[in-house]
Amino acid sequence: MTGVTFNGVWQKLWPRKLLTQMVILVVLALILAQGISLWILSSAYRSAMLDNSERHIIRQFASAVVLMEQTSPQLHQNILRAWRRPGQYFFISDQLPEELSTPVVTMPEKRMSQALVRWLGDDYQGRVRVFLELDERKTKERRDEMESRVAEERRPDAKNWHRPRLPVRQLMIAVHLEDQRWFVGRMAAPDFSPLAARHTLTFVVVASVLVLLVVFWQLRKITRPLSKLARAANDLGRGKDVAPLAEEGPYDVRETLVAFNRMNDRIQRYVSDRTRMLAALSHDLRTPMTSMRLRLELMAPGEERDKLLASLDEMQQMSEASLDFVRQSGDVETTQSVDLSALLDSLCEDLSDLGMPVSCAESDQIVLDVRSVSLKRALRNVIENAVKYGGRADVRLVRRERNIVIEVSDTGPGIPEDRQASVFEPFVRVEESRSRNTGGMGLGLSIARQIIASHGGNIHLHNRIEQGDHKGLTVEIILPQG
Repeated sequence: MTGVTFNGVWQKLWPRKLLTQMVILVVLALILAQGISLWILSSAYRSAMLDNSERHIIRQFASAVVLMEQTSPQLHQNILRAWRRPGQYFFISDQLPEELSTPVVTMPEKRMSQALVRWLGDDYQGRVRVFLELDERKTKERRDEMESRVAEERRPDAKNWHRPRLPVRQLMIAVHLEDQRWFVGRMAAPDFSPLAARHTLTFVVVASVLVLLVVFWQLRKITRPLSKLARAANDLGRGKDVAPLAEEGPYDVRETLVAFNRMNDRIQRYVSDRTRMLAALSHDLRTPMTSMRLRLELMAPGEERDKLLASLDEMQQMSEASLDFVRQSGDVETTQSVDLSALLDSLCEDLSDLGMPVSCAESDQIVLDVRSVSLKRALRNVIENAVKYGGRADVRLVRRERNIVIEVSDTGPGIPEDRQASVFEPFVRVEESRSRNTGGMGLGLSIARQIIASHGGNIHLHNRIEQGDHKGLTVEIILPQG
């Protein structure tokens, strides 16, 4: 249940347009890539700076040891006083400080001890102690101690003295001098400014903005022709005349537009040729049928003559119905905004005035771009069919998600499910009789489906069942709202 809810929320939040989706994905990819790059570079930067700082501290301390060994002990205090800096403190002690009394145990301490021995010489092997303090509480105590000692030596007129920064860790080094005393230095490890400083962040932001601008520009070149193609395909599906699209954009998109223009041209020519051919055929049939009617009228009255005239009348009806069907195929009525609720009310009222049991439920105003004359004809065919075969017609107009649905229900016996698809075929009737008194030529629903399809919609049938019995048929006419 949680997964379904999450998927539903995700589908609502996730944008529908390709341009927006691609921009979001590129932004997320940039953020992820820049974050990983900064993390890797920061780690490498900090490691390099620490190594460099470690070498500098060792060289500085080794130089101090050499100087202390080569100068008189009477001068040591003056030298130590001159070396005091914020964050570092040097002193000489007869006893090894407690922190340095244990042997070297960690790899960093061992590495620094060996490096200092290399600078001083092999004679200092075993005479070097290194201690790294990483505990924050103890580091704070060491810092406070250094600050207090430095403050004692501070001259009142000093202007360039700065409070030492919070140390990342504390470093203590001791070397056993030739005079058997310990030369000890306490230093705060350097605190480096982060790699993601103001200039770095400025570079990342500027680079990301430039990349997004290029990606947005390129995506617009792709999505703008695709949007035009989608609108044109939608209009073509609704029976509108579609002008050839401008063949622009990248090669793949341009080839798609070229293929659509060719398809549109072939469809228009095919529909036009078929319409002209069938219209000409239906028109040309009128001449021989008129000639046959004249000859039959000259025959002596009789049963055979009446049967031939009835068959001729049926042929003429079929010809006229076919001509109407063909005309509907080539309908070029202009699309306009129409209030569907008003159109249905008007149609139902007209049919009621003709004595048909038709009712129309009240509905909200729904405006849609349609070909009103064609749509009215399709609705009339469906409603008349419901009255003819189902006894009455109840019409209802509703919104359903992104579609407009017109329901026409009757109270007849319904249509078997295995025959529901066939009733939309031309000249197919559920009523098998060919008598003109029991129905038309079987083109009503065919014309209705053709008109609805030309509006981009669809038409469905389903039987209404109550307590195991069929209680009528419902025809659903579905028109897309957008």
